[in-house]
Amino acid sequence: MEPSSTNTSDQTHVDVHELQPVTPAHPSPSIQPEQATGKTRVRFNSSANVQVPPPLEQVHSYSRVSESEPKETSNSQHTADAEELLNAHNGGHAHADNFHALPLSSEVDPDQDYAVTGNNNGGIFYQLLQAYKTPASGFAETPSDFSNTSPGHGAASSSGTATPSKRKWYAEKGLHSTETLATLIGASAKLANPNDEKTDPAQVRPRSHHKRTSSGGLLAKVWKAKDDQDARIKVHVANILKRQQYLIRMCRALMLFGAPTHRLEEYLATTAKVLEINSQFLYIPGCMIISFDDSLTHTAEVKMVRTAQGVNLGKLKDTHEIYKEVLHDVISLDEALARLDEVINANDRHPRWLTVIMYGLASAAVSVFFKARLIDMPVILLLGCILGLLQLVIAPLSKTYSTVFEITATILMSFAARAFGSINNGSLFCFSAIAQSAIAMILPGWLVLCSALELQSRAIVPGSIRLVFAIIYSLFLGYGITVGTAIYGAMDSNATNSTQCQDPLNPYWNFLFVPLYVFFTTFTVQAKYKQMPAMIVIAFAGYIVNFYANKKFSSSAPIAYTFGAFTIGVLANLYSRLRHGVAAAVLLPAVYVQVPGSLASSGSINSALKTASALIRDQGATTDTTTDSLNAIVFNVAASMIQIAIGITVGLFMAALLVYPLGKRRSGLWTL
Repeated sequence: MEPSSTNTSDQTHVDVHELQPVTPAHPSPSIQPEQATGKTRVRFNSSANVQVPPPLEQVHSYSRVSESEPKETSNSQHTADAEELLNAHNGGHAHADNFHALPLSSEVDPDQDYAVTGNNNGGIFYQLLQAYKTPASGFAETPSDFSNTSPGHGAASSSGTATPSKRKWYAEKGLHSTETLATLIGASAKLANPNDEKTDPAQVRPRSHHKRTSSGGLLAKVWKAKDDQDARIKVHVANILKRQQYLIRMCRALMLFGAPTHRLEEYLATTAKVLEINSQFLYIPGCMIISFDDSLTHTAEVKMVRTAQGVNLGKLKDTHEIYKEVLHDVISLDEALARLDEVINANDRHPRWLTVIMYGLASAAVSVFFKARLIDMPVILLLGCILGLLQLVIAPLSKTYSTVFEITATILMSFAARAFGSINNGSLFCFSAIAQSAIAMILPGWLVLCSALELQSRAIVPGSIRLVFAIIYSLFLGYGITVGTAIYGAMDSNATNSTQCQDPLNPYWNFLFVPLYVFFTTFTVQAKYKQMPAMIVIAFAGYIVNFYANKKFSSSAPIAYTFGAFTIGVLANLYSRLRHGVAAAVLLPAVYVQVPGSLASSGSINSALKTASALIRDQGATTDTTTDSLNAIVFNVAASMIQIAIGITVGLFMAALLVYPLGKRRSGLWTL
């Protein structure tokens, strides 16, 4: 029989033979004793932790995160959902008294790296089917007053006092391995038969043969056994629902805050293994498909987590802490869900007006990469602020405008750049430096790098999709530059055609402006203040290596980018390993320095400027010449982006291999 209007088939750590009598030698408590730090350890993979949640009025509320709007629900929402499912099945007329599910004999496919199928325990559907089983006649009485300790509740000690200090996940090395197998077996047996040490007085007391026994006692025992069985099923289902919701919410947080896309499946698979949830994951850009499998009933529940991906390095660090603490059994799922809600629903660290100003300052600082002069920087600052205003304020107000934001922004920037560059016949401001620096903050260097990382990680589907989108996106920018430059050239017959700057700054001025550029960029990606020193140091070290490697390998830019990426990768991974930080967060600004714009650094934007000039002059420029120029833009854009992305990808992967030659045992690598 199928469950009514609900597709439920998740996995949880519940023994198939749990409802049968088991005689443990020494039942152990469901929560481990306090460690030296004073806080109770949390074990998600101990079935003794499965207890009846407290009543509705005794639990603190937290917000359920939704894609559309947040909903206020209590902490016992999972219990209420489980009770609703159980009541729906108990209200049916069909019964499966002889239902006995057996573990599947199929083995795990070794090729499915992100398929967690190691458990043969039943999911929600299997647990609900247990409600149709009639209690056996030789049942043992089960106490109805279950403990209200939910899985992983370790916020207070056994004496009822609050813990004196909060433990860090990286301070728990080796403690989880001290738990004995006998403790786990005893806890499981205690849950399976909580009253096995008590003897039923009715079985011991000699009965008088001449005295008739009342049938009311037997009927009461049958009903009591049925209620206890329903309560136990409700606990198991509620626990599965809670673990499912944590996986979904963690997935949404990782996608929202800019976690490495080529490792998203690895992060979720590792979490599912710790929580003992049989699941599979498939990531495509903007969407994660999660399948919760039930191997005992051959059913599956598919969830799709769709969200607009962004970058917020401050919230990414908070999410990383929650992720690590859950994997190392430091906090309970209830606390993890509440903290994830706070992180997701919290406001940005830096206000929007400050971020808009930082857009302008970052554009002015990065202009030294494009041979800009000091006199050009005020104009670039103004245009950069306008770009930030369009992207952060105007684009979110209209979904229609957001689809054409890149094209309209590049048309406006190139139009204004040529207007300023034409003053005094081009002798005052540099046209090409202003045009390239004004759009530097929306160049797709990070997008192309993500696609290259995914392809290198053998994630063919998301990598291919993202790479094609990045190429088309770059062509949109090239088209916008051509149109904006051509429109002003049509309006002003004296418009400048120069694509080179006169008397540019000495390249060694870059050593002053690169740290400033990284500092301004950290505000645009919402980084925390305590993250900024590491970001600036790593990015500056990577740029120094890249600067001198470019002088040595001037004819091959990808080689220079490989050395620079290897440097920042090694420093970021050492920072993660020694200081327990987030390598992916400190790497992002450094990558922005390595790729100040893959289009601009390779001269692809200059190709667009030259083509626009040829379209306006129309002096000796035949149709074939114009067509060849447009084709050159296409090939230059694609080739330059792919070459630079490949160079950086190789450097980052070699750095990760050097610092983590065998990967990480308990969690995924939080690095690029």
